[in-house]
Amino acid sequence: MKKLIAMLFASVMFASHAMSDIAVGVTLTAANLETSGSETELTGDLEKTTKDQDESVVIPEVFIEAVGDNGFALGVSYIPARDLGSGSRTDTSGAADVASEADTGTYSVDAELTALVSLYTNIPIGPVYALLGVQRAEINITDNKNDGTSNYEDATVMGYTVGAGYRGSIGDAFYKAEVAYTDFDEYSDISGSGDKKVQADTEVTSFKFSMGLAF
Repeated sequence: MKKLIAMLFASVMFASHAMSDIAVGVTLTAANLETSGSETELTGDLEKTTKDQDESVVIPEVFIEAVGDNGFALGVSYIPARDLGSGSRTDTSGAADVASEADTGTYSVDAELTALVSLYTNIPIGPVYALLGVQRAEINITDNKNDGTSNYEDATVMGYTVGAGYRGSIGDAFYKAEVAYTDFDEYSDISGSGDKKVQADTEVTSFKFSMGLAF
């Protein structure tokens, strides 16, 4: 991650003097989110529940970028939220299992990335461009316990993005078509009551189509 941030910074310093246009636009993103998560009880029977979730979403995105005469671009994009999926389990206890009756009930966990901001570069390579970027997002874990409470903290996660795309023009407007892969840092937290730990690792494969205007 640090190496990618350093490369982005070097690109900015190298190309900032050559920027000629400011471009704004909107993007429609079709994304496949793969999340591997687990929740582990830290007391009692130390039960661990794991779940792999694949979620396909279509989401809007807005961006602004500085574009050079050679096609190099440095931009910032924003996505309000990405749902990472949810899971649930139901625990039961038999008559002889009185000690675990407190665990009886349905537990559900829902995860969401919010306020996702991306800093990226488009580096021209022949007729296409390479995409490098870093993303920052808030991850919200909603843990609905059998007693109706929820006790996980929101956290900030970082991710890196690599991909490739093509940029063209239609009259005064431009368009971009991209494919990208993003890998986010692992989220890990212990519940406020100290009885459970949750972990989640998310990877995103995206297909994007953008339209915009340069000034």
